[in-house]
Amino acid sequence: MLKLGRAILAGIALTLAGCAALQPKLEAPAVAVNSVKVMPGQGLNVRFLIGLHVKNPNAIPLPIHGVNYTVALSGQPVVSGNTQDQPTIPAHGEQDVEIEAVADLMNGLSLANSLLSNPLQSEVPYAVKASLDVGAFLPNIPVQKSGMVNLTTGVIR
Repeated sequence: MLKLGRAILAGIALTLAGCAALQPKLEAPAVAVNSVKVMPGQGLNVRFLIGLHVKNPNAIPLPIHGVNYTVALSGQPVVSGNTQDQPTIPAHGEQDVEIEAVADLMNGLSLANSLLSNPLQSEVPYAVKASLDVGAFLPNIPVQKSGMVNLTTGVIR
């Protein structure tokens, strides 16, 4: 009886290991910002509609079930949010996606104070961190992008 139990456990372990090995290794998609539109706010919150262009380098389509994201300027999170049920990005294809974001008023005020205390600063670092949920059987795909924003021209590099 003990041998049968061990055999069953070994079979289950091998099945799970086989399923894990079959999961494809997904590359993070390339994401570019197309547009930012201010939407009507709710109370003190400022809402934005952010247009993204997403390129899928993978050999399989990416059904975007959800996106969690944060945008930081000078190390302070100023915009965050999550969205669900986005379109499927075709395999080796690209698609435009729109997400709604809410500005963090308190961190925004702290950032404004920091920028006003250093008026000669012409650029600030930015960082975007996101996690794409592409389905129950695939791991979330992390997306990170950082660089500098010119405060005078708005150019991102």
